[in-house]
Amino acid sequence: MKRIILSILLFVFVAGCSAGNNGQDKKVVAQINKYKMTLNDLRYEFKNAPYDEAGLLKTESGRKKYLDGLIEKEVLLQEAQRLGIDREKDFMKSIENYWEQALLRILLERKSKEISGLIHVYDNEIEAYYKDSGENLPLSKVKNEIRDIIKQKKETDAMNAWIDELKKRSYIKIDENVLKEAFSNNK
Repeated sequence: MKRIILSILLFVFVAGCSAGNNGQDKKVVAQINKYKMTLNDLRYEFKNAPYDEAGLLKTESGRKKYLDGLIEKEVLLQEAQRLGIDREKDFMKSIENYWEQALLRILLERKSKEISGLIHVYDNEIEAYYKDSGENLPLSKVKNEIRDIIKQKKETDAMNAWIDELKKRSYIKIDENVLKEAFSNNK
């Protein structure tokens, strides 16, 4: 019975994809308790499938298996919520840590891209680096490698300068007594 339902759900999904949009995105592909997975939700999941699972989406049986995995995940998430795990301090802290890491990654990627577009490496810099390096190979053989090394160093220096500037513009106060207490408790 479960396979028949999954087949029907998959058929609805495939038919919706081929028929164009026409409001199809709001159609419910699967309902798990009160949660309704729309066609748009399923398309998003398929589009953002992890690389190691993307191969499943190439066959009908693979798509059914993937959908079954999504349903299983939703059932487990609902159970975790029912048990109140989503309101526990450890869970909230792990979400906060993930959020911070994701936010920092995006900020640093954007700033790195911006900096990279502004950095230039000039031939005289490459020649000076080559001369100081004591490299035995001809400059023509190592020029691109040296350019990359210099560019990377300039980008790192610019990123560090930007971070230092942000710190200078920020109000930062450290209570040395509390800091000592924190270190003494970590022994």
